[in-house]
Amino acid sequence: MKINRLLIFTLALATALSSANGNLRSIEDINSFIKEAKPSRTSFEITGNVLSVSLLPEANEIILLSDSGIRMQFYRSLGLSLPSPGDKISANGITKITNNHESYNRIDSFKVVERNALPEPIVVKLSETSTEDHHLQTITTAGTVIDAFPDEIDRRYTILLLKDKNKVVPVSLLRETFGDRSDLVDATIRVTGIYRRSVCGVRKFSWPSITPRFTKDIEILTPPPKDIFDAPTLENRPYLTSEEIIHMSKRSIAGEVLATWSGEWVMLRVEDSRIVKLKLAHGETLPPCGSAILAVGQPETDLFHINLTAARWKKATLQRKSKIVETPKSSDEVFWNKNDCISIKGEAYGELITAEGIVRTLPQPDGKECRFIIDTENSSLYIDASSCKDIISKLQIGSTVQVTGRCILLTNAGARDYSSAKIDGVAIVIRNPNDIVILKHPSWWTLRKLTIVISLLLAFLVGIYIWNRILRNLATRRGRELYREQVAHAIAEFKTDERTRLAVELHDFLSQTLAGIACHLAVGAEALDSNPTAAKKFLATSRKMLNSCRSELKQCLFDLRSNTLEEPDFSTAIRNTLEQIDSCANVQIKFDVPRRILKDTSAHAILCIIRELTGNAIRHGNATEIKISGRINETEIIFSVADNGSGFDPLNCDGPTQGHFGLEGIRNRLEKLNGVLTIKSSPDTGTIASVSIPLPSAKSQESKKQ
Repeated sequence: MKINRLLIFTLALATALSSANGNLRSIEDINSFIKEAKPSRTSFEITGNVLSVSLLPEANEIILLSDSGIRMQFYRSLGLSLPSPGDKISANGITKITNNHESYNRIDSFKVVERNALPEPIVVKLSETSTEDHHLQTITTAGTVIDAFPDEIDRRYTILLLKDKNKVVPVSLLRETFGDRSDLVDATIRVTGIYRRSVCGVRKFSWPSITPRFTKDIEILTPPPKDIFDAPTLENRPYLTSEEIIHMSKRSIAGEVLATWSGEWVMLRVEDSRIVKLKLAHGETLPPCGSAILAVGQPETDLFHINLTAARWKKATLQRKSKIVETPKSSDEVFWNKNDCISIKGEAYGELITAEGIVRTLPQPDGKECRFIIDTENSSLYIDASSCKDIISKLQIGSTVQVTGRCILLTNAGARDYSSAKIDGVAIVIRNPNDIVILKHPSWWTLRKLTIVISLLLAFLVGIYIWNRILRNLATRRGRELYREQVAHAIAEFKTDERTRLAVELHDFLSQTLAGIACHLAVGAEALDSNPTAAKKFLATSRKMLNSCRSELKQCLFDLRSNTLEEPDFSTAIRNTLEQIDSCANVQIKFDVPRRILKDTSAHAILCIIRELTGNAIRHGNATEIKISGRINETEIIFSVADNGSGFDPLNCDGPTQGHFGLEGIRNRLEKLNGVLTIKSSPDTGTIASVSIPLPSAKSQESKKQ
């Protein structure tokens, strides 16, 4: 019964979670889900009206309209059935936000709820289209085709640029359905298609576009003129606004080709001496420099000049009375220099300029903008050689050259606001190979030769480095072997020193003490019959001496087993040494003496002295507070052990004859270190035992003086 209830509860919880995180119930819900822009995926079950259905190369597109007026794009796999425009459908599918924050809506199945008539397209002027009001709407509009070219991102499409007044909108045509349609250039057409707020695909931040579906969606209102060059002449009217220029229809201009560059730009000098820049239409070839041409194109401005874009040209005859003879100007005249404020002269555009300088960079000959830099005496200049790339192979970095060509301003074409109307620099466009004269070749000591020499030096250094590494490895290996031998020798010496120290300890104390015990026992045995009181005294003394021997032997064994001498911190070593003393006393340690300045024998002696003084304070003085401190001065180590015990009279205390060897053992150890023990104590006042030991350097200096 409990299992059934648990199962029912689990199913109910799963259903609740599915309802909360699963199906979206309306197009409005999908719209809210997409606006969150969080990478995720969910299902939907919605109802909507079909506005249009499009057959795309890789999927079918269905545009649905919600009851509240929201339009949304959905996709369906190829080969599956599709609804008809006007139908009201109920659809199931998946919507997701990718890791690139792109939305994708896929319909997996649908059923027609209600069949309605095909919705009529919205008729709107191209100049009045709105990305908010007309997005994903089927519209009918009209305009003039100013250019046609293949889509550089997806060659399956042709792009028509449709213009009405100041607005230009691309029309995307599937070539498989519509063909090339470059014949529509200069024609006025009516287009019916889906208006999108941006171009689909990788252009995520772009301009609006119109996508027709069928060939009947394009209707020619006015065919292209028989003579495409039959257009009004470009006026010579200064101080026109950018809006006035963009509203102009096509204009024509005749003039002499002064320069060409980057495969699409042409500089013309008109008969009235104006300089006009042309950006050629797609597929147009460059005219030869010096030729006379008639060009027609769409006016635009970079805020410095009126230029023609999407331009086409043909040969023409100019009616000029005499040929203009120009004297090249120095490149310094391209710049203003007023009170060290250097600026670019805008009127230098189109002038014939000559400059002499040193080549600092070389371009890639296969690049569209084949430019390099020369350093003149006062400035650096771009040289555009895109019209005669063969000259690049004759240049070398470091060459001194004289360049003659036309000056162009590197501007932001099409900018309409003052903040972006900038001249990024100037360049000299050469017209033929004769415009570059090599005055001086670079020194034989070229960058290439320098690179070769540096490479050889680097190879030599690498060889030396490798050889040094080999020698270092050999030396390291031999050093490790010597180190192991020295360590083994040091360990052997250390063991010998330890054995010697232990032998000295045993001989100096245990051996002598045991001899004293033997003497006391012998005397006590002789006096046992004649003087029992004296015999008991000798036996008591012997017992104390044996206890002292046992304690000393215990300490020796502790020292052999412990690693106290290996501690780098003296305070830690002292605390480890005092672990063998059973006591509840509070021991405070502040021993500011570096362990590294003492030999093991000296360190061991200090630890033994501190252990003996601390043990005496606990055993004989019943101390509860003990302070151990140490420091060094210039010539000696000073340390002390202070306690709050019962104290004693240092001048009248038990000694070896009474079986007490602690202070005597301390004095024996200090005698070997040239140290001094000072005891300050009295009954009921505690004890302060102070020790001073000369530093090893001080002892050596003292011995030298003696």
